[in-house]
Formats: sequence, structure tokens, C-alpha cells
Amino acid sequence: MASFGCEDIIWDLTDLFESEQDPRIQAVMDTVLNEAANFEKTYKSRLRSLSVEDLNQAFKQSEALLTPLYKLSQYAGLRNAIDTHDEAIKTLVAHIDDVESTVANHLVFFDLELSSFDKGYLDSLLQESVIKNYAYTLLRSHKTAQYNLNESEEKIINLKDVTGSQGYKKLYSELTASFSFRMELDGKDQVLTGPEIRNLRLHKDQSVRQKAMALFFDEYKKNEITITHIFNYILKDFNTERRLRGYQLPIHVRNISNDLSDHTIDILHDVTTQSNKLVQRYYRLKKELLHLNTMTLADIYAPFPNVDEHFSYSEAQNLVLDGFYEFDSEFGDIAKAMFDQNRIHAPVIKHKRGGAFCSGSTPDCYPYVMLNYLGKPRDVSTMAHELGHAIHDVLASKQTLTNYHPILPLAETASVFSEMLVTDVLKKRLTDKQSKIVMLSEKLEDIFATSHRQNMFSEFEKTSHLTVSDKLLSSQQLCSIYKDHLELMFGDSVNITSEYHWEWATIPHFLDYPFYVYAYNFGNLLVFALYQLYLEQGDAFVPDLKKLLAAGSFASPLDITQSIGIDIESEAFWQKSIVYIEDMLNELETVLRS
Repeated sequence: MASFGCEDIIWDLTDLFESEQDPRIQAVMDTVLNEAANFEKTYKSRLRSLSVEDLNQAFKQSEALLTPLYKLSQYAGLRNAIDTHDEAIKTLVAHIDDVESTVANHLVFFDLELSSFDKGYLDSLLQESVIKNYAYTLLRSHKTAQYNLNESEEKIINLKDVTGSQGYKKLYSELTASFSFRMELDGKDQVLTGPEIRNLRLHKDQSVRQKAMALFFDEYKKNEITITHIFNYILKDFNTERRLRGYQLPIHVRNISNDLSDHTIDILHDVTTQSNKLVQRYYRLKKELLHLNTMTLADIYAPFPNVDEHFSYSEAQNLVLDGFYEFDSEFGDIAKAMFDQNRIHAPVIKHKRGGAFCSGSTPDCYPYVMLNYLGKPRDVSTMAHELGHAIHDVLASKQTLTNYHPILPLAETASVFSEMLVTDVLKKRLTDKQSKIVMLSEKLEDIFATSHRQNMFSEFEKTSHLTVSDKLLSSQQLCSIYKDHLELMFGDSVNITSEYHWEWATIPHFLDYPFYVYAYNFGNLLVFALYQLYLEQGDAFVPDLKKLLAAGSFASPLDITQSIGIDIESEAFWQKSIVYIEDMLNELETVLRS
């Protein structure tokens, strides 16, 4: 595979540690274990009797002891992401997991005692300006207290997860990263990685697309005993703990963690599912545009005729920076620093984890971005997306560690918004009808992938979790459930071939972060509304968006969005976003008729 000029785009992790042999690694682990034990000894059973100043100091101490551990965990995670087979790195990751579990057990009392504060005392605390930085944390502790177990039970869960659910997740990651795929391509017998063979969905030859995806899913089917076992027992573990804690439904665990009402998420799911007709309408149109007799799921990202656009890494970098600087100089400066400071890992290499992500651990350290760059227009969008996350992290760095990481429902705001900025840059450079058709089509496909596809994933999770709660599922049953949800999304607009029934086995989010996926849809539709405000208000909107991003998790999603005039509990709000998508589809049809 071509490198597209990114073979030397390797991140510099020395802001974290020099190498796995860095003596500071052991020093951090020793120090944090000692400090965590002292923290427990100093504060356990005393929080209720502390002055507000001392309680504020306790919060600061917990942040100070966790900061170096977060950096160490980030370093090991980043190293593991680009070499999932390195035994020394895997050993380090396992060691850090043990340390984190021990530290968590020393600190578990903290939230439990905070959550036990009676309402009257909590209200009096929240009147004190000195504790303002931790007010939302105190409120959340009180609000979620009913789902806590006792201290000894919480400690047992922390310990057993290291060899239980976390171990299964690592097994899945290592197993799937080891997959390789042999196929003839361009007249040569080639051995491809997962990201490389998935990239063939964008190949101009339908037979190559379909063969590639059949090979991809077949590798998961060959490992069905292991993967189905992992899937069942991670979900079983999740639901066992969910019931012990008293959550009524599996998705409630995520809703409550996200501090979103069930009503809001039900609206999000319902509005998106009802608009599946737009997905089906688009793919019927694309089938005609591609002149295909049969269109399968392997063809939904197929390129358009006479369009084989590629971007070198430097071209993508310039496009992204142009889009960011046109919006706001600070957006541009933050993204430029990510390039200038070598905080990106871009090439596709053997044993590297697939996909892309942004990793921010602490507010005093710039984030890092991992890409698998293959030069396609979607890789440019992915670059913009992940750098959007980085911008979010940097803007939120005015928060302390407790409030630093964006609250999950808003975590995709900057990333999706950044994609739209870059899309606008590309649009301005289009001069011919075919290019406009391709641009609108690819944008619609990205929307459906980020909203309707993730919504379908979430609906699959709802069904599979409820079923696994009562019994283990066979791979055939999981395939059947997944097939039903594929049909609900796509209808008869595409042919759903049998290998795609195995797609559930290829989605790591199902295992790593149950019900995380609806955050993508939430963020996507939220941003459409925000972007409309930007188009209406121009530069006057920029401070509002940056205010939202800088909030991190300082307040609830409802309070943060209401502060800039967004009502996420209104069905009309979400419907506006669907109208935006329909307008884009109408625009595509208008261009086609012109």
C-alpha cells in the first residue's frame, strides 16, 4: 500500500516517558501507590467533618496523585496501540492495570463518602465559592449514590475486573489485531492488515470490494468460538454488575453516567430510526448513479466513476489547517501545534491497532492523535475529526483534572464540527457538477455512518444486552439480531449479504464501552444545529462554541447546552437536525437534475 507521504509521521512521546525502560515509570508507580495509601489514611471516614477549605484541598490532592498515573497509562496505551504484539509493552500495560486497580481501591472511599452527604449539608457546601470547581462532582456523587455498592464490594469489582472483563477486552484486541488477509490485488498476491482490507470498500472495482469484505468478515467467523465467548461474557459481566447496582435497563448505566435523561436518549433513538427512510432514499439513488445491477453493503462507500481522488498527507494537513484557521485562529494554532510537535502517528503498519483516536490524559499535556492514513477523502475527514478532539481537549485544559475530560454526550462536538469546517473548504474549491455530486454524496454517507449507523449499533446493543441478561447467545443468534437491525436501517435499498451478519463481531466499542456509540449520533445531530447557528451568526457564534468546549465536564450536558441556547430535551430540536440532512439530500438531487 502507498504511504502518501506519512511514513515518517511518528509521534514523539517524550513529553510522557522516554521509553519502556525509563526509570521514571517505576518511580511513578511506587510514588502513586504510596500517595494513594496515605490519602486513604488521611481522609477516610473524615470527609463529612472537614472544613470546606480542607475538602477542597482533598480534591486537589487526589488530582495531584492521579495526574502522573494517567500520563503513564496514556503512554503505555499509545505504545500498545501501534504495536499490539510487543511483549514488553503488554507486560507494562498489565503492570499498570494492577497499579490502577490498587489505587482505585485506596480511593474508592472518596466518592462513596461524598455520595453519603445529606441533602442539607450538600446544599450548604454548594453555597461556598471555595468548592465551586468541584460542585458538579459533588452533585453527581449525590445523584448517583443509589447505584453504589459498599466499599468492600467496590474493591472486589476493581480487583476482579483486571483478570475478568478487562482481560477479555485485551484478548479481543490482540486477537483481532493479529488478523491478516491474503488476496490478489492489482495482479499481486498481497497480505493486508485490517485497516488496509477495510479500505478496499473504497475500491473502484465492485468485485474487489465484495471479495475484500467477505474475507474480512470470514476471519471473524473463523474465530467465532472465541469471539462469541468474549462477547457473551463481557455483556454478562456488565449486566450482572448492572443488576447488583440497581440499574433498571442496560442502557441506563450509560445514560446516568452521561447525566442524560432516558427521555432525551429515547427521542434521539426514535427520531433517528424514523429517518432511516433518508438512508434508503440515498442508497437507491447511489445505485442508479453507479449503474449497479445489484448494490450490496460492501458497495455503500464505493467511489463514483471517474473519481479516484487521493490526498498526500501534506495536502490533507494543509486542507485541515485552512478550514480551522478560516473559522478561528486559536483552532488553527492548536491543530498546527499537533503537527509541529510531532503528536500524530499516521502510517499503516503491521500490528498497529485499526481506526483512529485522540488521546488526552491530563490538562497540562497536549493530546496525541493516532491515524491509519491511506490518502482517501475520508482520511482527510478523519484527520479533521481527531484534531477536533485535540482542540476540545486543549480548550478544556483550563479545567482541573476532575473536570478536564469532555462529558461523553458532548465529546464529539468539536470533532464533528471540525469535519464540517473542512468540508466547507473542499466545497469552495469545487467547480464542476461531478465534483459537487461526489462531495454531497460523501458527506451524506459520512452523516449516515456517524448518525444512523451508530444508532443502529445502539439499537443492536439494547436488544443483545437484554437477551444476554437472561441467557448466553450463540453466534447464529447474534448474527440474526444484527441482521434484523441492518434491515431496519437499509430496508431494500441494498442487498444485505450473509457475511455482513457478522459485522457485530468487528465493533470493539460493543465490548470496550457499552452504549458509547449513541454519543456519536448525539454529537453529530447536535453539531448540525450548532453549525446552522454558525452560518446564521458568523463570527459572533465562535465564542459560544469555544465556551461549550472549554467547559469540559464542569457542568451537566443540559446546563452546558442551555448556556448557548440549545434545548436537547426537545424533540423539535432533534427534528431540525434531520431536516438539515434531508435538505442536503434534496440539494444532491437538484444538482443531479441541473
